[in-house]
Amino acid sequence: MNAKQYQKEQLTLSLYEEVSTIIFLIIWAGIISYVIEKIPLTKYWLLITISAAIYISYQVALFIFDYLSGYKLEHKYNLSTESFPAWLWRHTKVISLSGIFMGLLIVLLYAAIWNLKFWYIWCWLGWIAMSIIFAQIFPILILPIFYKSTRLENESLLHRFKKLSDGTGISIEGIYSLELSASTKKANAMLTGLGNTRRVILGDTIIESLSEDELEVVFAHELGHHHHKHFFKLLTLNAIFSIILFAIIYLILGKYNSSTTESVRASIAQLPILGLVMSLFSFISRPLLNAISRYFEKQSDTFALKKTKNPEGFISAFEKLADQNLADPNPSKIVVWMYYDHPPIGQRINFAKNFRQ
Repeated sequence: MNAKQYQKEQLTLSLYEEVSTIIFLIIWAGIISYVIEKIPLTKYWLLITISAAIYISYQVALFIFDYLSGYKLEHKYNLSTESFPAWLWRHTKVISLSGIFMGLLIVLLYAAIWNLKFWYIWCWLGWIAMSIIFAQIFPILILPIFYKSTRLENESLLHRFKKLSDGTGISIEGIYSLELSASTKKANAMLTGLGNTRRVILGDTIIESLSEDELEVVFAHELGHHHHKHFFKLLTLNAIFSIILFAIIYLILGKYNSSTTESVRASIAQLPILGLVMSLFSFISRPLLNAISRYFEKQSDTFALKKTKNPEGFISAFEKLADQNLADPNPSKIVVWMYYDHPPIGQRINFAKNFRQ
């Protein structure tokens, strides 16, 4: 009952936040021309100032949802280990890093629009390149800002993991433990990085709560993502969907392909509209992307079951994780369709129970 209530409250807050975001952007779309007229700055400083004003006001206006979902709700269900100052500091780092990254993307986009022919092609290629670079630097530059990670030193586990890795062709930089317990009681694991930064990361909360047999299944699942080349398939999907996205951006901003004062100010005035359309695009594409992600997760579950030949360990691991993370084992189909990028825990457990080698 707690799991269903927790998930219901979490999803309700997400829905309210999405609706509030749309209202916020509509308000900005109505006032932005007036605001721009009052700011006598050169084009790039004007772009940076307006972008920062929209982003900061958004974070202030919708902070209540971050607080309720990220702090209040987690404490209500005894899932968080953070004090409010610690949570606020981590939240500040998240929005600061996101703001810098988003600001950089906006400046590069507008610089291309104002100065380059075929800017949409260059932006598309740049987006793909940045996606690859981000994937590579994430575990060594981004993740450490929020969580401390150390190499796993449990020799028994490392021996088990090495045996599982043999024959898969995976080349990983290492296996790491992530200090999730500093902020949460939830458990998680991931395969992350690219090239010489590729690594498997296990939260210390999952290491503490699962047996070595169960951790083998979790590790094998992460190997499954590598075996099925899910990163490169997701990169291809990203490239395809970003073609559609940049086509939409072209329809909104394509007529401002010059650096005249009138064109510059008119293009900057489209920022809230751009945000609205991107939010709508994300909403429309989400069910399909979630369905693809769930399919990839099922492939990795199948790989883990075949590799470990231990459906009992798989079942017990996911039963423990469901309890630890307060995961609703059987949410409604519409909720799965719209919000779940992993199969529900109940489906994964039933799949293991009926698995045949």
